[in-house]
Amino acid sequence: MSDNKLNIQVVSSEGLTDEQKELLKKVISDKLVRCHQETDKGKIGGLSMQIGDTVYDGTIEHAIDRFTASDASYIYDENKHVSDDVQKQISAMNTDVDIYQVGRVKSVGDGICRVVGISDCMAGEMLEFPRGLTGMAMDLTEKDIGVILFGKAVSLQEGDEVKRTGRILSVPVGDGMIGRVVDALGRPIDGKEKIKADGYRNVESPAPDVLHRHKVNVPLQTGIKAIDSLVPIGRGQRELIIGDRQTGKTQIALDTIINQKGKDVICVYVAVGQKESTVVDVVRKLREHGAMDYTTVVCASASESATMLYIAPYSGCAIGEYFMYKGKDVLIVYDDLSKQAVAYREISLLLQRPPGREAYPGDIFYLHSRLLERAAKLSDDLGGGSMTALPIIETQAGDIAAYIPTNVISITDGQIFLESDLFHAGTRPAINVGLSVSRVGGDAQLGAMKQFSGKLRMNLAQYRELAAFSQFGSDLDAETQATLNRGAHMTEVIKQGQFSPLSVTDQVIQIVAASEGYTDNVPLDQMADFETGVVEYVKRNFPELEDEVMSGKKLGKESVAKLRKFIAEYRDSLA
Repeated sequence: MSDNKLNIQVVSSEGLTDEQKELLKKVISDKLVRCHQETDKGKIGGLSMQIGDTVYDGTIEHAIDRFTASDASYIYDENKHVSDDVQKQISAMNTDVDIYQVGRVKSVGDGICRVVGISDCMAGEMLEFPRGLTGMAMDLTEKDIGVILFGKAVSLQEGDEVKRTGRILSVPVGDGMIGRVVDALGRPIDGKEKIKADGYRNVESPAPDVLHRHKVNVPLQTGIKAIDSLVPIGRGQRELIIGDRQTGKTQIALDTIINQKGKDVICVYVAVGQKESTVVDVVRKLREHGAMDYTTVVCASASESATMLYIAPYSGCAIGEYFMYKGKDVLIVYDDLSKQAVAYREISLLLQRPPGREAYPGDIFYLHSRLLERAAKLSDDLGGGSMTALPIIETQAGDIAAYIPTNVISITDGQIFLESDLFHAGTRPAINVGLSVSRVGGDAQLGAMKQFSGKLRMNLAQYRELAAFSQFGSDLDAETQATLNRGAHMTEVIKQGQFSPLSVTDQVIQIVAASEGYTDNVPLDQMADFETGVVEYVKRNFPELEDEVMSGKKLGKESVAKLRKFIAEYRDSLA
């Protein structure tokens, strides 16, 4: 096809005469073109024509369908008469001939539909089905097209008409999304007014290339001592949160979102496969702490189809990307990608793609890599925005070497591993300091925190190894007992309650107090009170410490001496 005409090339040894050309045209017309005219009394007016699977629709019925589907329909000024507004909209109604391709439903079941026709369909293109149902072309074969359906296909039947849209699946984006709860297609599900979007963005888009990225060197503070000191996260980083069920993975993500209050960071929380009651509880907690003022929640609950669970993380990423390319800092949480992988496995098996390890398809790695690679810190030429990703993966019995966990570990810039034994022992957050790492390192950490937390990881790891070994012996020398005592107090320091994020200054004071031995004689059950008291005392007597810590530089000798002096004074005051 070229210029809407069918090109037929005729090759001959000699030029054709006019008589031969006319005869050839007649033969081609008789053999290739069949014209059937039908009369439909249900049509209001106009006519439509179908050539192959392309429809030229100029009927009044189709124009009305477009009119009622437009965003402008049924919106009028309350101070005007309704008929005036409707008349104005009808006069502006587009009555041009609409050209689109159609196909037919071949089979449907389990959220998957096979469609015949639509020869020019693109991979990832949105398709329209009767009664407002939409789908996405996922599997293109010579015989038919495999389509995943977004919504319940109860009324869809074999032979129903399917229309091409010519658009890749996209979601609404803009400031109107902030503070809202939406589904995997960006439609509001919080019972509030319709979202006024600034535009639409494809759910699948290429990640920024290397030349458009900036070095990750600005910290994203979580407010959690164990993370900000041991596994610092930078803006634009991808840090995996991994662990068994009920070990506090979601809690870390929510605390991080709450800690962004007042820091000009837009947050997106993507709930994949969670119970609706759980998502309601998450939204309630975020609202109680004022975090919904800068957060969008994308929900694909466990009761929805596998297609919605599969597409939800990409939709959330598109919503966040809009702000990133506007020069803003974004934090996005995927809770969790294990359930997305299971949903994608289900879709792939229904599409009859060959299964591989653990029945996952061969492109399961690409499923997560093309999502997480979109998190980046952009160069100054592109506005300097960033998107930090915190994907969550659930393990089975702590098996960190399973298929999906190892895939995501290899994609991300580090992981926070939560251990069930530590969680049940009361160490919360239950971070295993030996298996947790941030590959960005100290570049995304303030100088003061780097200055005092350097030995914290080694001392904690050494304490846990020594504590396990000491269980087999009763006689311990004084040095070993002192090491165990110091380690026990450091373990108490990194414990932190829910929804109680701390500023960097508070964390530095508490870490110095424990790591340098000022808490060695404090009873373990009084550590929480000591931490609160020492922070208040130091900040009251050394108010300029806050500015020095937030400057990003290491503390000078004089400031370090004053910090130690006030910590010692507070300790001695309790004696």
